[in-house]
This record gives sequence, structure tokens and C-alpha cells, in this order.
Amino acid sequence: MKRIFHPGGSVITGSDLADAVLLYAEALCNRRQVDVVDIPVMGDGGTLLRAQFLIGSASQLVSVTADSLSPELVEPETTDFLHRKAQTGAMIPAAWTREESAAAQFDEFDY
Repeated sequence: MKRIFHPGGSVITGSDLADAVLLYAEALCNRRQVDVVDIPVMGDGGTLLRAQFLIGSASQLVSVTADSLSPELVEPETTDFLHRKAQTGAMIPAAWTREESAAAQFDEFDY
């Protein structure tokens, strides 16, 4: 697990998710763009919550390993989606959600 520190505080999420958020934030900085990402986070008492971050050209995020008694938080679809959006030449508009991106993929092949 990792803790992501942001200007308003911090959240704990899975290590792969935290790494993907920072990778995508860096890509957005290089493109001079911003986006809102939605990831699962651990709440008080181990409850599963969702957090939205505005990341991009002015992001000030820090990720550190966090001690946790909870099992590693994973959401492969979100991790993969953030990695795809971070790729150079990604054709996914920054503001698209996973669902919008998937729908657009299917529309391409709908004749």
C-alpha cells in the first residue's frame, strides 16, 4: 500500500494504483494538461472509498510506502486505464472515464 500526499491531505491506496496516478500526473505535466482521476482508497477502519484527484501541470503529489494491516488494494482496470492514458500519443481524451473510453472503442467497430 502507498499513501499519496496532496495539498489537501493524504489517502492510502494500492501501490500499483499510486504508481499509476503519479505516472499519469507526470505525463499530463509534460503535455500541459490536467485531468481528474478516480481511484479506490482506504477509509478509516479499512472501509473502501473512492477519491478523485485533479492532476496535471500543477500537481504536487508525493507517494510513500504505507504500513497497513489491510490486504493490498488493487483495481487492475483503473491501473491499466491510467497507464494507457499516460502513454505518449494516447488517443484517450484526458477527461474520459474508463467507461467512456471502452464505449468509444466499441463504436469504432460498429458499422
